[in-house]
Amino acid sequence: MDIHRCRFVKHPAEPIHALAFSHSSSLKGKTPSDLRLALGRGNGDVEIWNPQNGHWVQEVILKGKKNSIIEQLAWTRDLIVEEGTDGSNFSHGPLRLFSSSGSNSITEWDICSGAPKRQTEGNFGDIWCFAAQPQIENPAKAKGLESGKSSQLLAAGCGNGTVILFSTEENDLRYLRPLLTPPVKKPRVVSITWRDRNTVVAGYEDSAIRVIDVRSRTVVRNMSLGKPADGDHTIVWTVKCLPDGTIISGDSTGELKIWDAKNFSLVQRLKSHTHDIIDLAMSATGDTVFSFGVDRRTVSYKAVASHTGSKKLRWAEVSHRRYHRHDVKCSATFESSDLSVLVSGGMDCRPVVVPIRKMQTETHRTLSHLQQRPVIASSAAARLFISWWNREIVVYQVRKSRDSADSTFDFDDSTGSAYETLTRLMLQGDENIQDAQISADGQFIAAATINTVKLFQLRKTQAVGRPCVRTRQIELPSTVVRLGARRTGFSPDGKWLYTIRKDNTVALNKIVPSQDVKERPTVHDKTVKLYRTSRNPPESALGTYRQTISHVAFSSDSRVLAVSDLSGAIDTWLLEGHEDLDFIETAGLDNDGSSDSSSSSSSDEDEDESPVIHAQKWIRNPSGSHLPQLDSSILALTFRPSPKVSLWNPADGNLGLHATRHNAQPVAHELPSSEEKLIAVTATHQLVEFDVLNCRLSDWSRRNPSKYLPHAFTRLKDRVVGCFWDCTDRTNRGERLWLYGLNWLFMLDVSQDLQYQATKVEKVGTLGRYDVLDPVSPDGKQEQGLGPKALEMPNANANANNSQTQRLGGGHHAQKKRKRNTGAGDAMPVHERGTGLGSAMLKYKTDLGDADVIDMDVDVDMDQDTDAEVDDEDGDDMLALMRRGEGQGHQNQNAAKAASSSTEGRQSLLTNANANANTTSRPLYWSTFAYHGILGIGVIGPAPATPADESTSENGEEKIQNQNQNQNLEVVIVERDIYELVQKAPYGRIDAGQDWET
Repeated sequence: MDIHRCRFVKHPAEPIHALAFSHSSSLKGKTPSDLRLALGRGNGDVEIWNPQNGHWVQEVILKGKKNSIIEQLAWTRDLIVEEGTDGSNFSHGPLRLFSSSGSNSITEWDICSGAPKRQTEGNFGDIWCFAAQPQIENPAKAKGLESGKSSQLLAAGCGNGTVILFSTEENDLRYLRPLLTPPVKKPRVVSITWRDRNTVVAGYEDSAIRVIDVRSRTVVRNMSLGKPADGDHTIVWTVKCLPDGTIISGDSTGELKIWDAKNFSLVQRLKSHTHDIIDLAMSATGDTVFSFGVDRRTVSYKAVASHTGSKKLRWAEVSHRRYHRHDVKCSATFESSDLSVLVSGGMDCRPVVVPIRKMQTETHRTLSHLQQRPVIASSAAARLFISWWNREIVVYQVRKSRDSADSTFDFDDSTGSAYETLTRLMLQGDENIQDAQISADGQFIAAATINTVKLFQLRKTQAVGRPCVRTRQIELPSTVVRLGARRTGFSPDGKWLYTIRKDNTVALNKIVPSQDVKERPTVHDKTVKLYRTSRNPPESALGTYRQTISHVAFSSDSRVLAVSDLSGAIDTWLLEGHEDLDFIETAGLDNDGSSDSSSSSSSDEDEDESPVIHAQKWIRNPSGSHLPQLDSSILALTFRPSPKVSLWNPADGNLGLHATRHNAQPVAHELPSSEEKLIAVTATHQLVEFDVLNCRLSDWSRRNPSKYLPHAFTRLKDRVVGCFWDCTDRTNRGERLWLYGLNWLFMLDVSQDLQYQATKVEKVGTLGRYDVLDPVSPDGKQEQGLGPKALEMPNANANANNSQTQRLGGGHHAQKKRKRNTGAGDAMPVHERGTGLGSAMLKYKTDLGDADVIDMDVDVDMDQDTDAEVDDEDGDDMLALMRRGEGQGHQNQNAAKAASSSTEGRQSLLTNANANANTTSRPLYWSTFAYHGILGIGVIGPAPATPADESTSENGEEKIQNQNQNQNLEVVIVERDIYELVQKAPYGRIDAGQDWET
């Protein structure tokens, strides 16, 4: 594979200004399945992250507008009390997300459609900060709850010193009343928080903190910070309240101040920052406080006894560290029985996840500063690729490289000879681009915003001896343009333009080429609307958010379409009939109405209403069932390229059909005949392949469950961003599926069976009433990197001991418990821990040497079900291994079944299966970490095969298959490393030098 390593794409960096979790912390409960993290950036985008199981998947980006910015974020959730129950029966409404942009308005986002839902404005000045009223704690024990919805108020601080309230009642957002008129000098309100449901605490720029009673709208107490040594006033950048009512503040002097909960007097001040403190965060119990500042420090504090034996507590700095490379502007915390994390972000554009409960024993984790899905698209036929950001699309052309023994071509912007910037497209309007794609032949570019869709044609030409392209816009049907889209793209043959609308309706439009090159192509006036199969999803506070379509895939012949959503569900449609451009269509109304209909209400629409376009019609997969839903959201969806290249569908496929009185223009109903295999990669890095036409797992996936995937892939922290195929030489190289993430590239040959690597356990000694077991590989060598020796209780009798031997040493995965981290990084090595203690200790119970192993990293309050993952039963493994012998005859199947009944037979079956899996010398997988900040990877060569001879089908297919037999795949890897992004950012240079100050 030939690689062009490109760093000339000027994709901008956007700093993080706001972070907010959708749920409040609950130490005794599990992490809610609908927990999400909202992240606001400097270009007005809001990212929705899913932190489940510590995978941290960026699911959706709510695109902003021109010159917009996200300064604050807040979630609310109404409490619904049934009538006549005196507050005993209640439920919670859906989650609602609000944001402010530094103007005089607050915006509510519709996370299901990806568009702003409503906005409220006023003449009260620019909003500098706002906060949501706390929810009612323990509603079952609360008294005086009235029937109906109990909503949360929004308190906002303005630039003229006014504090105002917004109401979110009745699923609305409106201005309610002013809470506090501005002081005489009208200082800005730069920070605000709720102490309880009836008290607001606001920090001003005039060295003052004011405690305001919401019911009486009066100031309870003015707390002055005093005049600083430098300047006239101290700016209170952040103010928070601990669970016991204690007020903490961070200001422009770099001091953390602690205020008494009863008399609001200054109790303590700590100087831990050299510059301003911008934000504060705290643990769920309030015993740990974190401060973040301009000096890039993250400082943690704990309440300790003032002296030995004293009950009086004072705050002390525990540790500080620079996780970021620039100013830290915002933070958010969430804690449950299995998740305990602190997330911070700032001007270096990268969110950092830090463990709270196990800060001394677990490492932190830095998330991606780029999007979860690639923002580049390529055309192998034209050697073009595009990249887009905000409202701009840039088209590049990569020149063919000279013949060289080195297959890696590292081109830099300074040479100016590796690529050409052909053109730039600037979309009119204020909305940022949701998606953009280029057709496989490089002739069209489609761009979609939340309110419009545009189609452009590219025409190559020469200007001053250099290649360039001219663009012209192609007119689309009015309903397609007006309704907008969240996803758009083309089929591989370039004949169909698809758009995924805000209501998750799949719309298809046929592109009709023109007879004359100078004339513009046209788009068929009929729109095909495809609706997904109705399902019964579990109730969620996110509503229909998990049904948001995230990926679209076409088969190689463009006759099978598949879409997937955030819940792991997949829907497929087929294109029946033969294309006939001379087909006379019957007059009828366009099925695309003028209103934006709901996909849920139209999912049962009769398939006969789908229009027939050029004698072809899109129908739902007629197999009678839908593909099984996967365990998590799908991050990559692709069809396995077919080994046979089908010729163009002949127009005479419709000849021989007899017209009737009711059907004057009959069409064929022929379906795709080739086996279409669809591969999906989930957020848990599980890889599944489906046989689409039969709606079941493919034979390869049945022989190779996801647990057989190489450990080099499953252990990756950064999730999958995209994928591409290398099938240029199936005989010598196989079918290579390339997956890539932020900093890694992984190849998996799916033409081979995966190796089953089981872990054996060998008894090497005893310790009291425990057996000391050493994990070893199947070949008898000691397994590396499996941690300390395991301790297993001996069984009481020989039968139980034999059963344990079969479970642990019989060539299968041992049913062992595997500790899970608390949502950040992995466990810190013992020699790197500041405490110097190990992770386990022995507690001797008697003088005879009986001992218990105590894991010091386990929290006694954590649910054991969330701390452990038990491997699947051995029967699934044996069934997969037996399937590998199905092609060797009935006798081998019976032998395999008989062998699976004994331990020696299982080991023999495992050896034979691995031997059959390695009959070729091709590598099964390969990975590298040589790339940093991968923005996307596009295939730019070789050009797709075309029919060489349409007169002889068999000879034509052979020529097509051999056309690219000896050509290498050519890709362009676009990198945008964080250092280069922040260093060239307009808001300042990154401070990468060593800071020796402690």
